[in-house]
Amino acid sequence: MKKTLISILSTFFILFSLNSIASAAKPIQLNVNGALLTDLAAPLIKNSISYVPIRTVQSLGYKVNWDSRSKTVLIINKATSDRLSLVINSDVAMMNDKKLDLDRPPLVKGNTVYVPLRFISENFGVLVDWDSKNNGIVLVSPDPETQTQIKSGDLAKARLAVTDMPRVQFYISTVRPESHSYSYIFNEKDYSKFYFILYTSIYYYEMKNGYMSLVWEGQMVASNQKNSSSPLAKFFNTGIDTLWGVQPKLMSRLIYFNDEKFVYDKGEYGIIGMDGSAEFSHTVANPKQLSDIIINFPEEN
Repeated sequence: MKKTLISILSTFFILFSLNSIASAAKPIQLNVNGALLTDLAAPLIKNSISYVPIRTVQSLGYKVNWDSRSKTVLIINKATSDRLSLVINSDVAMMNDKKLDLDRPPLVKGNTVYVPLRFISENFGVLVDWDSKNNGIVLVSPDPETQTQIKSGDLAKARLAVTDMPRVQFYISTVRPESHSYSYIFNEKDYSKFYFILYTSIYYYEMKNGYMSLVWEGQMVASNQKNSSSPLAKFFNTGIDTLWGVQPKLMSRLIYFNDEKFVYDKGEYGIIGMDGSAEFSHTVANPKQLSDIIINFPEEN
């Protein structure tokens, strides 16, 4: 296992602990690379230190073994076969044959082994974020290529990059749409926020620290005229109900990209005006990938 050090501001941990203690009545949720880990014990706070279940690293692609007799946790990098061993209440770990000093030792509560959140961030190459609104911890494995594309200055490349970022939410939707066609809708000249539309479901995401965070989920409903005055509702000729969160106010024209390659063998992109009209649209014949549809075009500039 190659050790990757990620710089985490110490103020984050202070704020995290304060927020967690203040909201101790609510269980802390955990999301790893876009997956809400509801099957794990909740993270905990002890002596102002944040701990997460050791099984968290399984969601990062590692194998975890527990020896109850020696109280030892063995973490194996399946790609490199490197082995990291931790002993409960010991401040020394072993990376293959090399000793590692721990600021805080792992501990056991109930039937769950916990390790400090800082240990996870520093030894498994992940970024850590605290979602105070939803009382949740976010762990994300950063993708250097994605960050390169975002910083490239090319709007289409940046938009494509954010569609590949982990999509994090602490809300379990009751709707499970299925469709082979979908749409991405961005604010004009912006890549940091987008609507993702799948069948009649609408999801609105905003870019955070290495991931896209779900802000709002809505549902198109033909019989409901609530919100029918919004540009999106007019464009799709439907009412829109809010299922979760707060629907964002539209402050600019919208740029849409429809991917219908698996159904109609085509794509489409264009501009939605503030009045909901299609000010510009163009069809892409025989697209092979999303980058054939999400492109730069002069009407946006």
